[in-house]
Amino acid sequence: MVSRYLLLIVGFYLPILFGFAKLKHDNSFQLVVYNVENLFDVDGIALYNDYKTEMYGRKELEKKLDKICNVLKKIGGNTGPDIILFQEIEVDRTPDKFLSATEELLKEIELNGLGPYYFSLGYNKLDSPEKWPAVHCLTVSKFPISKKRLHPLNNARPILETTVVINNRPLTLFNNHWKSGASSPKMEVFRLQNAQVLKNRITRLLQENPDTDFIVGGDLNSHYNQSTVYQSEMKKTGINDIILSNAIEPGLEKTGERLYNLWHEIPPAERGSDAWRGKWGTLMHILLPASLYDAQGINYITDSFRVENHVGLNEIEGLNIPFRWSNELNGFGASDHFPLSARFKISNERTEKGNHFSQIESELRSINYDHASMSAQPWENTYLKPKNFGRTYELTGIITRKSPLTLSLDQKEFGIYSHDSDTRNFLFSKKVGESITTSGHLSRHRGQWQFIIAEKNWVK
Repeated sequence: MVSRYLLLIVGFYLPILFGFAKLKHDNSFQLVVYNVENLFDVDGIALYNDYKTEMYGRKELEKKLDKICNVLKKIGGNTGPDIILFQEIEVDRTPDKFLSATEELLKEIELNGLGPYYFSLGYNKLDSPEKWPAVHCLTVSKFPISKKRLHPLNNARPILETTVVINNRPLTLFNNHWKSGASSPKMEVFRLQNAQVLKNRITRLLQENPDTDFIVGGDLNSHYNQSTVYQSEMKKTGINDIILSNAIEPGLEKTGERLYNLWHEIPPAERGSDAWRGKWGTLMHILLPASLYDAQGINYITDSFRVENHVGLNEIEGLNIPFRWSNELNGFGASDHFPLSARFKISNERTEKGNHFSQIESELRSINYDHASMSAQPWENTYLKPKNFGRTYELTGIITRKSPLTLSLDQKEFGIYSHDSDTRNFLFSKKVGESITTSGHLSRHRGQWQFIIAEKNWVK
């Protein structure tokens, strides 16, 4: 009898040996894209300093793996989603000595009863270590894998192309993690190249078969409205101008090589997978071709797109933003990105149009802090626990220092800060010894607790 973990390790070769997974009774399956925010192993050999031995070990890894599995169960039930496109998993630097982050994840997935999954890696283990990226994409599937291909990129992780077979129908998955720095025109130059590689491959597939079923997913480090938000800084963007991500939902008409961005399935006020300095971002994506709306093979299930934010699990209560991971205090949090999910089915019926919101925001949307402020509780030092990270409290204290700006609360000192420049200037105008009353959400900076004051009106 072959153990399930052995099946996971064998991975790519399983289709030949063990046959096919079964669809649900309605012929549907679920796909998830999930940036797990730097899942690293514990060998201490890391390209990022935050994952050296003194900062990260077995306790932190086990907490992070447990949180990933709990998120997957919340999304996909006891056995998890059918297909997962992971990003930000460490490429193992000691393959002959310790379990890699990928192996640790697959082992924990099995122990939690998720899957079983076939998988393909987003880098070539046979390349010299100098060519390995720091982190890679990982695709796991309950359906057999028939093909795998890597597409190297400039200054980014390779695109992982994986073809799975679902009821004898092939589905090609493009797992992406493009160059970071969404707001940087210099970094957009690299993303243009990243996008062109993907575009060239899609064009080739469609030339071979215009009805090819494929899905583009992952962390493109670009907002769905990248070309609109940065139109004065970026004359061309990878996501909108190269791979042609747009708001046109395929219907009876052909849409050519344009890809429908599922962010347009939900209203603009609900679009957001990540948060940075008071603004919502949409760096995570699921993009669909017209072939997933036709009357053959695999089709998208109308209105099934979801942002997988769950309060108390991967979302901060009150702020409603991602509960990002931290290695501090033995590890806490989840990820700085919410996963996205969508459902698909084997069907001979054309996908009908459902909810569709074609509006494109002209700028990054500000986080709404009203709920956090209204639900703020009076601060007590007993609340100083990792589980309360990000929660908003009412504070009254004395300024004890200007550099860094420090507030004394019940004889304990905390840093205070704001990402908003007007609020920050107002705070720094306060004098040492002055009392202030404000709201603030609990945070950490350089190993110390602090409060972030989101808006000037939080200061009473």
